[in-house]
Amino acid sequence: MSDHATTLSPARRLALDILLDVGRRDAFARDVLNANASLKNLDERDAGFTRRLVLGVTATSGCLDDCLRQCSDPKTRFNSRVRCALRIALFELLYLDAPANVAVSQGVELVRSQSRGAAGLANAVLHRAASNRSSFREAEGVDPVHARIVSLARKSGTPVWLARNIEDSLGQDAARDVFASELKPAPVTFHLNPLASGRVQGDGVEEGSLPGCIEPIDSAAYIRSGALGAYKAVASDASAQLIATSATRPGSCLEIGSGRGTKTFIMACQGFRTGWSRDHVAVDLYQEKCRMNAARLIDAGLPPARFAHGDARDLGAVLSEIDDEASTRVMFDTVLLDAPCSGTGTMRRHPEIPWRLAKQDIERELPALQFELLCAAASRVASAGELYYATCSIMHAENMAVVQRFLSTPLGSQFKLAPVSGSAIFDLPAFAHAATTIRDSENECGCYASHPAPGKPDGHFCARLVRA
Repeated sequence: MSDHATTLSPARRLALDILLDVGRRDAFARDVLNANASLKNLDERDAGFTRRLVLGVTATSGCLDDCLRQCSDPKTRFNSRVRCALRIALFELLYLDAPANVAVSQGVELVRSQSRGAAGLANAVLHRAASNRSSFREAEGVDPVHARIVSLARKSGTPVWLARNIEDSLGQDAARDVFASELKPAPVTFHLNPLASGRVQGDGVEEGSLPGCIEPIDSAAYIRSGALGAYKAVASDASAQLIATSATRPGSCLEIGSGRGTKTFIMACQGFRTGWSRDHVAVDLYQEKCRMNAARLIDAGLPPARFAHGDARDLGAVLSEIDDEASTRVMFDTVLLDAPCSGTGTMRRHPEIPWRLAKQDIERELPALQFELLCAAASRVASAGELYYATCSIMHAENMAVVQRFLSTPLGSQFKLAPVSGSAIFDLPAFAHAATTIRDSENECGCYASHPAPGKPDGHFCARLVRA
């Protein structure tokens, strides 16, 4: 990488091209990155820097724009291409602590590549930002009542309202972990298919406390090995694997919100490891995801499942064919609701989340949908059956508040909360260690509630409800 002002580094140039493409297509940054052929032509160092810039700018875009407003005349209007170039330089200044001369000179060249006439303005703005970056991060000049949370939000690249909501949901200590991990890479873990032929793990692979869960030291090399393409394994966060495992029980299972089938895959694997007889029905809103899920199970050689698609708030319509065949309203021994949610427990993997979320999503719209789905799911739990409510959110409004609201209803009064670590599978010796891992993150009600921290898994929530 060159530090000369007149030579624009290839990593920064490509990062700008990718970010502009993301904006034009309103796409996800990781998807555009992974599809970009030019990225493969860079050396490893430059490719890594390009990824860091693209994902980092996406995750902190609102804070970068806030800094840009503070460092420019209020009447100045930046077109989208110039703004994107300035964001890259500001990200280097604020979040990578890049030397000012490098970030400013390269930022000016990025802007010049999009608008020669804007280079002088960019130079002034970026020099001002370089001089003020510490005061911006520390929220100097902000009302002292709000300065602490504003500073935390700026340092983690999140909206102030979201940072405040995270603190209110988790408390200051756990929220500090979340903020500290927000701009750091998340651990990459996989779940092994016990039926896969050939060696799928070896040197550089660490086994976790959960059977089937592994964490390669070099995840990119593991992916290049072809294990995922051959369905010898699936990528899945360790906390998500624990939840899928806890809901793996003998008998019939209804999985709601199966998506592309990662939890379906894991439950099938764990069912095979236990030797339990299971009948699995997976439901998703989208038919195409059901097809993908079904195909993966077949290609993986795992026990098949049955699939149905539609709005799970109306399970009578979604499961009508299954009910008709049984000549009764089918009830299930286990129901797993993997509810649509804010995804706030996975923000470091999905950098668009913080700035696409709205306050009403978390406080009203998502909890209302989650409550409806939970009531519908509960209506299909057999007597003495178990209902698992899961999200990848760290927000109280989407987690305990939804469960407590459900328990206060006539239907909810038929259920009692039970510790997730007490699920049947954890009575088996091979899974005993995993129960300890879950207990370490259980709240006072026995619900599993993890949160992101540097080097730790994502934030996931799971409540286990047993029907009388």
